[in-house]
Amino acid sequence: MSHQKERLEKNCLNCNAEVQGRFCQVCGQENIETKESFWSLATHFVYDVTHFDGKFFSTLKYLLFRPGFLSQEYLRGRRTAYLHPIRMYVFTSAIFFLILFSFYQEASESVVKISGNEKTTAGLIKELEGKKIAALKSLPLLVDSSSNDSSYQEVKKRIVELDRDILTLKKDSTQRDKVASMYDSNNSFEFGEDDYKGAYNAKAYDSIQNSLPPSKRKNFFIAKLQRQNLILKEKYGDETAKVVLDKFRHMFPQMLFVSLPMFALFLTLLYVRRKELFYVNHVVFTIHLYCATFILILGSLWLGSIFHWVHFKTDVSTGIFSILIMFYWYKAFRNFYTQSRKKTVLKYVLLFFLTLFLIVLLFLSFFMFSYFVN
Repeated sequence: MSHQKERLEKNCLNCNAEVQGRFCQVCGQENIETKESFWSLATHFVYDVTHFDGKFFSTLKYLLFRPGFLSQEYLRGRRTAYLHPIRMYVFTSAIFFLILFSFYQEASESVVKISGNEKTTAGLIKELEGKKIAALKSLPLLVDSSSNDSSYQEVKKRIVELDRDILTLKKDSTQRDKVASMYDSNNSFEFGEDDYKGAYNAKAYDSIQNSLPPSKRKNFFIAKLQRQNLILKEKYGDETAKVVLDKFRHMFPQMLFVSLPMFALFLTLLYVRRKELFYVNHVVFTIHLYCATFILILGSLWLGSIFHWVHFKTDVSTGIFSILIMFYWYKAFRNFYTQSRKKTVLKYVLLFFLTLFLIVLLFLSFFMFSYFVN
């Protein structure tokens, strides 16, 4: 409530209803003078911020130290004293992912590599010779296909490059790291040379596949994966894996948000006999569960940073908070659904396997989306 002067007129400026008191009973707008000073605007802003902070910290106390309590309070209709679950989720998840992405920024910038530097020089030469043979085998197919001459010339250029690198390695084995970084699949998602049969761009791949009899062609899904891999390599080069993984990493917030209603659906199925609980009650419980998990994970990262600073094993903090999260979930289930320990543990285990299936499904779906939408 503001401290501005109340209007003498009793008509609401928002909905024109007759106001009985300081607030409109129809739309809730305060019936105050429209003229507002800068000081009034500033104090209103400070009040809103401190009011939000006060609610957040009081809600946080109950969220962390009384698992399931906030969901029970929401179910009972006691909601004014606590931060709304949606606002709690938005605020908590925003802070969580901001810190998480900052925490792992350096790690995320490193490229996932397939160990190539451990190969012997002889092994690397043999691998390059295999690639050269595969490229040579593709030349007759490209000549016979209906593609333009560019694909044929690119493969010939590739053969010349392979010849040059094989000769370089035979003369000077110290150049192996440079060659390995150029031709190993360090920074891209790679398939075997037999799958590509010498195609090094999408046009060449289409030409080769079209020239083959139907029985020899790749099936629809494999062909899509291989073709998209060539498109990405042509577009991003050595940064292919980094681009795809970065996009996938930044889709974690959306993935968790999508998982929330599905997780609540699992709870609805597990507690289908609880007629007093509706789907929305399970959603609210899930939101509180997610928020608490975000905060506990941040606690694990914070403690892990301290352990790392004092040269102590960070696995200890990870183990501690993993056990703490599992115990928190159990207590939240026990307090909110008020069932026996035996039933709670049983449904906890069932939910674990359902959640595992959900995570795998969402990871695959979002990764494929990251892979194909670029």
